[in-house]
Amino acid sequence: MAKVTRIKAQRNKKRVNIYLDGKFAFGLDVDNFLKAGLKVSQELTDKQVGSLVFENEYRKFLDRVYRLLSFRPRSEKEIGDYLARRKSPAEVAEKIGTQLKRSGYLDDWKFAHWWVDQRSTFRPRGKIALRAELRQKGVAKEIIEKAVEKLDELSLAKKAAKKKLKAYKKLDLQAFREKMIAFLNRRGFSWSTIKPIIDELLEKR
Repeated sequence: MAKVTRIKAQRNKKRVNIYLDGKFAFGLDVDNFLKAGLKVSQELTDKQVGSLVFENEYRKFLDRVYRLLSFRPRSEKEIGDYLARRKSPAEVAEKIGTQLKRSGYLDDWKFAHWWVDQRSTFRPRGKIALRAELRQKGVAKEIIEKAVEKLDELSLAKKAAKKKLKAYKKLDLQAFREKMIAFLNRRGFSWSTIKPIIDELLEKR
């Protein structure tokens, strides 16, 4: 058993520090503190302390993940890697993953389609590049294939090439051809998609 000897509010007033037997033991967010109903002189079993520490870690890391997700959606692997880098206990990471999936914040199917849509709108890429990016983020192959299967690569490649025309307009034909091919290749478009676009652009110069 351990006795609560001191309860001290942290500077941000959203958390409290709990001292057991005269020594700092752990911190708690206010919600968990009120839920636990802790009081000075209260005695806690090892199991109770372990449960409180777990809930503290869970809430702390869950709040961090929610902040991360506020910037953009993430894949399951991205969240797992983030928690690992932050040294989250495995049990905490597992519970967070379960919670996020249940609430719809973590869904590789939705993530993959969001990723493809964002790329297509702002930085057009071919299927080759998109597959590689999504694989790197840990998305399953079958989900990736569904996300990219209806892409109009020719239209996307034209959109990407159009943005480079101004930068390449002063180049001679050969340099223009080489630069544009290299650019579209880096964007993950296949030669069968690149060739007709290059032919069309060269005819207009």
